[in-house]
Amino acid sequence: MVEVFMSKLAVAKAKELVNQTPSYQGLALRLYIEGKGCDGFFYGITFDEASSEDLHFPHDGVDVIVDPDAIEFLVGAKIDWIDDERGKGFLVDNPEHRRYRGKFFKKSAWQKHFIDKMKGTQHG
Repeated sequence: MVEVFMSKLAVAKAKELVNQTPSYQGLALRLYIEGKGCDGFFYGITFDEASSEDLHFPHDGVDVIVDPDAIEFLVGAKIDWIDDERGKGFLVDNPEHRRYRGKFFKKSAWQKHFIDKMKGTQHG
């Protein structure tokens, strides 16, 4: 069975962000990959509308969605929330794919991604 994990703290922070940011209400938390080639790829997270093809991984009221074309690289991924010297944000770790890097997203980065997407100029 395919599984994507989310820590209790990450679930709580995702709910908090949705409650604090009206533009996130009704959206799911998308886990995706970006980049390819010699450097591998990064994991990414953003609030997004679900498509009919997306796979859903519900976590206590937070719907994590994944594009089926990316699922082989996301199996076993764990979404966590960190608040340390790097700042605050979601961090993705995947013990199944250690050579790939987790990506850290601050709230300002999610907001820029969401605004760009609404304008039709998505930058990943």
